[in-house]
Amino acid sequence: MSDEIKSKDSYKTEEKRVIMERLDAQRRVRQEAEKQEKKGGKRLSVSEKEKILRRIDEERRIAQKYKELQRRRLRDKRVYHLENRLLYRFLDMNRAYYIRVEDCTRLSSRPLILPLFYQGFDGLKQKDVLIRIRDYSDKIFISDDVIRVYYKTYSLEDNTEKQ
Repeated sequence: MSDEIKSKDSYKTEEKRVIMERLDAQRRVRQEAEKQEKKGGKRLSVSEKEKILRRIDEERRIAQKYKELQRRRLRDKRVYHLENRLLYRFLDMNRAYYIRVEDCTRLSSRPLILPLFYQGFDGLKQKDVLIRIRDYSDKIFISDDVIRVYYKTYSLEDNTEKQ
């Protein structure tokens, strides 16, 4: 009977019943599959489980390495208190530039436009620069010009160095 049903505008009651049963069965199978997917009841093979565990472990190691580099970059650095701000000072720049302590926690491998501060005759002034860090280096990469990007590496002043 189900093979005899063809596409047409009007159906007999028996044909309607068969079509409705088939659509209902398809809907139930689809709903059951969605329910299993939401519950996470899908059985994973051993290789899939190992792949997921390796990926999670790799993500954890990358995050741990990033935190360690961040700690090493900011450990034992001299903190300056200028105009109610906590600042770190960069070494070997053409003038004494400072960066806010809270901005150092925002640094990432993606370039960010952050203000650097320097002392003028009438107090602290700021200059926007492009800053990024790299996983392989303890130094901070700074580009003076936001448009023409050319990074130079600088480190922060240690607590033990003389002024």
